[in-house]
Amino acid sequence: MSGSLADDLQQVREMQEAVYACGIQSTLYNDSSPSDLDIILAGVVGSTAYGLNTKNSDLDIKGIYLLPTSKVLSIGFDIDHTTVDHTDPDWSYSEIGKFMKLAIKGNPTLLELLFLDNYTILTPIGKMLVDNRDAFLSTKAIMNSYRGYAFAQAKKLNNRTEQGLEGYDSSLKNRFAKNTRHTFRLLMQARQLLETGTLSVKVTPEQREYLFAMGEKTADEVVNEFMRQDAEFDNIISCLPDKPDIDKLNRILYDIRMLNKDIWL
Repeated sequence: MSGSLADDLQQVREMQEAVYACGIQSTLYNDSSPSDLDIILAGVVGSTAYGLNTKNSDLDIKGIYLLPTSKVLSIGFDIDHTTVDHTDPDWSYSEIGKFMKLAIKGNPTLLELLFLDNYTILTPIGKMLVDNRDAFLSTKAIMNSYRGYAFAQAKKLNNRTEQGLEGYDSSLKNRFAKNTRHTFRLLMQARQLLETGTLSVKVTPEQREYLFAMGEKTADEVVNEFMRQDAEFDNIISCLPDKPDIDKLNRILYDIRMLNKDIWL
């Protein structure tokens, strides 16, 4: 979509009304999502999306859904308790309000939903979020979430190694390689977001080879390499704004809520 926000919303409204007029439901048809959710965006995430999957990897699906505006405006509604998830099969859906709240904070597993190569579901409203993904980004959020999470993992690993213990924590001691790949992938993504303002969720073949090699290193080698890379972040000149564009995102959320009201009430 292009043009003003008002023009985009009008296009969304017309397309969404056509979708509902035809009786098309925003659901996956493989029992991987609850049929009663109005899903606006969904895609395969995790190791498969990153290009780091192995023969033992599970298929994970995440997405965003809309609650009726009447529900959101009801007494006692709590946006923080709107995530719907399931294990085996693994899927998780966040209500748009909670998604936006966490995405502006740089939550990696949610923010990457706006940068997937392919979607299993992408409605006009979902596409509107993707088209405006730049508004969610900020230097502070990426530094705190991506770099901050990776630093916390490296610190835990270092502390446990000094205590003669294995792994990042007791529950992950047998998943050292996977968690090491995850930590260094976050550093790669943080650097890309800060330097380019965009994100390639799937790693390159060279990055995949590097990440799997890091998973075979000793804990001391992993910590040392992390500290070397982390120090480089102090010299990165970020192309991102200091803060996300809250005003724009508020307008988008307001218009979506009003559009959803027209559909549901």
